[in-house]
Amino acid sequence: MTNTVVLRHALARAVAVTGWAAALGWLVATWPPGGPGLLFAAAASGLFWVLCWRPAVVIDDAAVTVRNPLRDVRIGWSALDEATFGWSLLLRAGDVACRAVAAPGPASMSALYDRHVTPGGVLERDAVAQAGRRPAPALLAVRQRWEARRSEPSGGVTATPAVASVAVLAASLVLLVLAAVTA
Repeated sequence: MTNTVVLRHALARAVAVTGWAAALGWLVATWPPGGPGLLFAAAASGLFWVLCWRPAVVIDDAAVTVRNPLRDVRIGWSALDEATFGWSLLLRAGDVACRAVAAPGPASMSALYDRHVTPGGVLERDAVAQAGRRPAPALLAVRQRWEARRSEPSGGVTATPAVASVAVLAASLVLLVLAAVTA
């Protein structure tokens, strides 16, 4: 039995839901919508799915999979060489390196506003130091599973294009061009 953990960026998912709600609200408000409006709403929905909803980091007993908008990278635990964090989760296996769009780190915008009091009583910004003290949940989850599974044979590295995402992006672009031409 595999214990699978799926990590997603909560803000990106909220943006997708908000965008879909706005598109639906606009369609309802302009009912019956014209052809260009429907095309634009469909294209925007596809873009929200590819860029905000689909990305994830999937951690299971055999590997970690990074689902980015255009590419999926699956790295077996025995093949993983490095798991680090900067502005997002970074995994390296041999010549393959990938950043996880769905796993932003504590060094994101919220960390820029962390303040602390120096011994002299002065407030100062220290985003880097504060971010370094708070380990990212995605990095912790990957490192814990990696430690537990690194000695077991678990396969290599596969990097494949995200076919569904590419198809949705292509369709969205076609719909946007059609909306612009028919407007």
